[in-house]
Amino acid sequence: MTEKIRKRRDPEERRAEILAAAFALFSERGFAATRIEDVAARAGIAKGTVYLHFPDKEALFTSLASGMASPILASMEAMAANDAIPGRVMIAGLYTLAQKEILGTDRRHMLRLLLSEGQFFPVVAEFYHRNVLTVGLRLLRQVLERAAARGELRNPGIAAMPQLVFAPVLMSIIWMTLFEPYEHLDTEALFETFLETLFLPAQGDAP
Repeated sequence: MTEKIRKRRDPEERRAEILAAAFALFSERGFAATRIEDVAARAGIAKGTVYLHFPDKEALFTSLASGMASPILASMEAMAANDAIPGRVMIAGLYTLAQKEILGTDRRHMLRLLLSEGQFFPVVAEFYHRNVLTVGLRLLRQVLERAAARGELRNPGIAAMPQLVFAPVLMSIIWMTLFEPYEHLDTEALFETFLETLFLPAQGDAP
């Protein structure tokens, strides 16, 4: 009876269960140490069922990365499209988004895995760069170029290096992974301090 119910399960529901199992194992064991049969066992299905939805382990990871990044990138795009918002307010909003949707959730494990294992799996690293980082950096560059044109940046050359804006997010993930048990990092204060290094005070603000 149970098996019949499983066979009738919606393919999208089954796919979501497989992805959830894969993410849990990637987070616990790492990408290299996780096998397809481990994912199948965690999801309570046969290994062949996983292959019906995903051709290999890399496809599992890239599907997870895409699904997690899409709503974040959509929020970034919506903010970047509003040119009435000052650059500092925009970047502060992006840091709030990162705090809420990445650092404050299990999504941070995706970036941690990329940092620790991406060099050994170039297909995964290339996918993430092309489909996530490139899109995010394009949006950041758009915001920074607009801020530079308005005279909001301390150094207009920052507009050509949007990676700088993302640097404190990566630093936070590294710190949380390695050093948080020994010394707490106030990421909110980190982001606020970094904003001071990027932007000039707004007119009317105290210097």
